[in-house]
Amino acid sequence: MMRAPPRKSWKECIRNFTWAWHTVIMGTGGTSALVHAFPYGNGNPAIKVVTLIVFSLNLLLFVLFTGATLARYIMFPDTWLKMIRHPTQGPLMGAFPAGAATLINIALVAHQEWNFGGTGFLYTLWGCWWLDSIVSYLIAFGMLHAMMVEQKHTLDTMTTLWLLPAISLIVASSTGGLLSTALKAQSMKFAILTALFSLTMVIIGLSLALMMITMYLARLVISGPPEKLLVLSAFVALGPFGQGGYSLLINGQNLSEILQLNVSDTFPEGAPGGQMIFLFCLCGAYILWSMGICWIIISSNSIFSVLKKEGGIPFSITYQGLIFPNAVFALLSVQLGNVLNSDVFRGFGAAWTGQNTRHHPFLDLLTVSDSCCLYSVAEYLCKNQPCSHRQVHICCARHRSSTSTLAA
Repeated sequence: MMRAPPRKSWKECIRNFTWAWHTVIMGTGGTSALVHAFPYGNGNPAIKVVTLIVFSLNLLLFVLFTGATLARYIMFPDTWLKMIRHPTQGPLMGAFPAGAATLINIALVAHQEWNFGGTGFLYTLWGCWWLDSIVSYLIAFGMLHAMMVEQKHTLDTMTTLWLLPAISLIVASSTGGLLSTALKAQSMKFAILTALFSLTMVIIGLSLALMMITMYLARLVISGPPEKLLVLSAFVALGPFGQGGYSLLINGQNLSEILQLNVSDTFPEGAPGGQMIFLFCLCGAYILWSMGICWIIISSNSIFSVLKKEGGIPFSITYQGLIFPNAVFALLSVQLGNVLNSDVFRGFGAAWTGQNTRHHPFLDLLTVSDSCCLYSVAEYLCKNQPCSHRQVHICCARHRSSTSTLAA
């Protein structure tokens, strides 16, 4: 069994601080959204207070993690190009805009529930969303270019971390849908612009994600599950299904309501066009929910097979990857229950919410207390994985002089 490495200086901690830590922001933001959307007792003051407490914690973590990330690239500028070229660390950059989008979601809740900041605050959030969307596009397509040109990949070393740049687009699209709902009372033109832009964004994000998930399934069939330290990342594939379905429901409903207010009877500008759009989005959301159930089974089988073969999975930052995908899948279930007025979906969503929120604080405490989370997955693999993982060892040999800079 691997012993925990000795603690290093604060400079070494900064040097090893990677984008993987922003998955904590994603998970905490997903949990706060779940608490607010809980189908039973919704609107209860206690639920609102808990939502704001979790949001405040998440905002604090975001400021700290962003500061540490900036410090890393200012103090160690050579790590930037190494991060871009690294096949594991690079895609994790998508966690940054995705985590920021979850903060905008709950800040919008504060505005809608208590009119915090007034109209000016709403437009400030809208501006932040546009910035987040631009960053998401830059990361999604910039990292896709880097993966094709700068990085070396093989099918047997593929992980679901490839999905994170695409997930950032999907998360931003759902935030846009929520903002579109709030903007309808201020400007119908801004509301429909936001909804259409968000719908386009979720379609692009889902297209990229579904193609990559297909490749990952082929990887599982051909090469088997990944190493035990990375096998938990199989649940990351649940994220596009849950967040994508939720985004389709929100944006489809917005466009339907906006077009119903249009006095024109001309298709597709009138009410029938809006109803058809919402119907297609509802069908798409249900399909994604069903695919999510399928992927839960596949991911669980992968994890159980690795546990049976290799024993326990050592704790690391990768455990945080379980929170966000399950949170957004529960959120989709609750939203389907609201749209369809189904107690089955509401009950399923509430149960999934319960198991997710129960594990989240426990994982956070372990993450903070475990110094191993400050060390890289690549470094661990170099020292502890068998030589059959040739690609990982080749990568480590090339970067042996800067092993500590590799991604968690």
